[in-house]
Amino acid sequence: EEQPRPLFTYGSLMEGLFNYQLYLAGKVMGKPRRARIKGELYHLTEKGYPALLVGDDWVYGEVFELCDFNPTLKELDTLENYYGSNHPENEYERKVVTVWLYNEQTQLFDEKLEVYCYPYRIDKDASFAQHSLYLPEGDWHSQALQKK
Repeated sequence: EEQPRPLFTYGSLMEGLFNYQLYLAGKVMGKPRRARIKGELYHLTEKGYPALLVGDDWVYGEVFELCDFNPTLKELDTLENYYGSNHPENEYERKVVTVWLYNEQTQLFDEKLEVYCYPYRIDKDASFAQHSLYLPEGDWHSQALQKK
C-alpha cells in the first residue's frame, strides 16, 4: 500500500487524451489542476508518447487526485511499465516530486505540492538519441494535438 498523493501527468494521461479515457476517466476527484515541474521533455517518436528527464526547463501538465488510490495506482504502474523502485525492467520510475500548481487568483504557478510522477528511465533506452524529439516549450499536450 502506497501513501495516497496526487498524481502529476505530462503525457497521454492528461484530460482528454487517449490514456486518460482508459485509466483515469471516472477515477479522479474534480477537475485536474494545471501544474509544472522542472525537467526536460521529449517526444518518443517510435513509441508515440513523452519522456520526462532531469533538467532546468519547465514541463507542463496536470495534477489529479485519485478516488480509489491503490487500485488505480497499480493500473498506472502497469501502463508505465513500473515494477517497483529501481527495478531493472522499469521503463518509467515512480517518484515523489515537487510541482508548482497554477493559482487562478494570482495567475502564477506559486503553490508547491508533493506528488507522484513517472519520469523516464533513459538508461533503459539505447535508441533514445535517434528516436526522441526535444520539446523546449515543455508541453506534450499541444504536441499531441498537432499530431492528430
